[in-house]
Formats: sequence, C-alpha cells, structure tokens
Amino acid sequence: MRPTILKEVSQLPIEPLNKDIEFKSGEVVKEVKLSDQLMKARKASEVHRRSRYKLQSMIKPGISMNEICSIIEDSTRVMLQGELNDGIAMPTGVPMNECAAHFTPIAGEDEIFLKDDDVLKIDFGTHVDGIIADSAFTICFDPKFENLLLASKESMEEGIKFAGVDVRVCDIGERINEVITSYEIELNNQTKKILPVKNLDGHSIERFSIHGGISIPLIKNDDRTKLTEDTFYAIETFATTGNGEAISQKNISYYIYEENMSNQFIENVKCKRVLECIKRKIGTLPFCPRFVDKYFCEPGFSKEYLDKLVEDGYLESFAPLSDVKGSYISQFEHTFYLSDKGGKEILTRGDDY
Repeated sequence: MRPTILKEVSQLPIEPLNKDIEFKSGEVVKEVKLSDQLMKARKASEVHRRSRYKLQSMIKPGISMNEICSIIEDSTRVMLQGELNDGIAMPTGVPMNECAAHFTPIAGEDEIFLKDDDVLKIDFGTHVDGIIADSAFTICFDPKFENLLLASKESMEEGIKFAGVDVRVCDIGERINEVITSYEIELNNQTKKILPVKNLDGHSIERFSIHGGISIPLIKNDDRTKLTEDTFYAIETFATTGNGEAISQKNISYYIYEENMSNQFIENVKCKRVLECIKRKIGTLPFCPRFVDKYFCEPGFSKEYLDKLVEDGYLESFAPLSDVKGSYISQFEHTFYLSDKGGKEILTRGDDY
C-alpha cells in the first residue's frame, strides 16, 4: 500500500558517507557559489533523503511510532557517526491527526500504531557540523485526505518559489495562505474549507540552531522582515480541517539547552550530571528523553530530571501542539539556501517530494 501523494522512490544505501564526496543539491533553481557551509548542508540533506526513503519503503498501517523513530534515527547515526548527536538535529516528530508538531514517543507510555485512516506527519532534521537540513512530509493511506496533503505540499512549493533575497515574509505568508485556502475536503458528508495553522511558521536556520531569528508565516501579517542572502531557510506549511490554531498540550517530550545558563548552582547532583551530558553530547540542538537515556552512562536516568532542569531555567521545553479534537493536519517542509545574485538551492528536495 503506497502512501498518498508521495512519489515512489528507490532506497539508497545506509552507510557511512565518504567525507570527500561532493553531494549534489536536491534542486538548483539558480546557480549559487559553493561554500564549505553549503557542502555540509548538501551532505546533511543527502542523509535526510536516504533516511526517509528507507522509511517510506517500510511504512504501512500497523507500524509503531517508536519503530518509525528508530528507522530514521538509526539510519542517520550510521551515516553521520561522529557528528554531535551522530548527526541527529532534532527528535523525529510523529504528530498524528489533529496534532501538528512537537510530538515524539516517550519510554514507558503506551505504544501508538499507525492506522490506515490516520494522517501522520514525519518531521526530522540532520546536520553536519551544525549545518542543518530540516524537512517534513505527511503519510496517509486514505485517498479522501488527498486535498489536505496537496494544500500543504502545494503551498510549500508556492512559498519556496516566491522566496528570494529582499522578499518580505508577510508576502510569502500571503501566497501560502492563498494556496491553502483554495482547497476543500469532503469529510463526514460535509464540505470543509482547509485552513492554514496560523500560529505555526517556517524559519531561518543558523548553525546548531534549527530556528533562527526570522519567521516565515502561513498567513499575511504585519511582519515586513526581508529574507537575506547567504542564509538557510525552511518553509513549512500546515493545512488543517480544524480551527486553524495549534494549542499546547501535555506530555512534553522536546527540550533545548539554554546555553547562556551556568550549571554551577544546580544542587541536585544527578540533575547536574544530566545537564553536563546534554551539553557534551547534544549541545543546543533540540532533544528528547531517549537521546539523553542513550548517552547518560549512569543508572536511574528519568525524565523528571529534565523537567526539574526546565523548572530551574536550564532547559526550555516544548509541548505538543494540536488543533481541535477530531480535526486533521498535514505538513510539508523543505530547507533551501539563498545566495547573492538570486541563487537558490532547494537542498532537501528528493524524488519523493
């Protein structure tokens, strides 16, 4: 059973990548000047493609969210072993149906399995020396959701096509909104207008920082910030059958280390060692409890230590974000690079999307 919308692809080898190979870009819209950072971005993007191609060849109803995360993360570790967190730039996000973002499985909680009528987003990032490739796609098997997936995929394409140096982010948001709202979907014998999730954005990407200082909205707003040259961006679009707003939920599983905080005043010895482990093995990249559990060499690691570090201001946490119960959300995302003189590379483009 093939997922809807995604094109069929052949697997690529999951093996350590030769550091001397010059990997090709996903798509060059206009030639850009090669740089060390761009070559690293191309390599990270190649790992992203290979990891997701492997997953797409294996995914089917009945697979668990833990298995999906393992396929992506284990593949990345093989290809980028030796990078910080073995090249994993963020937890593999697997938000389903009305959940839009910031959900990944937590050990000890009930297993979640993919059903043939679910709408599953898969959002993950890879990095080489902190240069990040961030891309996402939606899996579903029921053709009734085709327009929902097209709304996010085609609006992403429109946003990337329109993006360029000195283009204002509010104008990109206007284009994205126009595409998303042009779609409708038939659900439960009712025709529903598809909406953007208005409080989620695309973003610039900086070294070791997946969300840089520029946000790219999905609607026209008052932000007249212009895109700049020599910068990496991710345009990610979320289309929903719900109200168009994602609200924070419980069961936090995403964290980031606040680099400007000192750990010298931490009283709990185990918390202090956990934080030292995070700083050494993961740095300022987003992470989840299973990453810390992998690296923390002492027995007794618990998510409670992370929550205590959040409470004391050493970590920032991110809750799952969901629209109204019973709604469905799709997502697509690509990372691209803007150079001077109009150069643009869609780095994470693949044969699948």
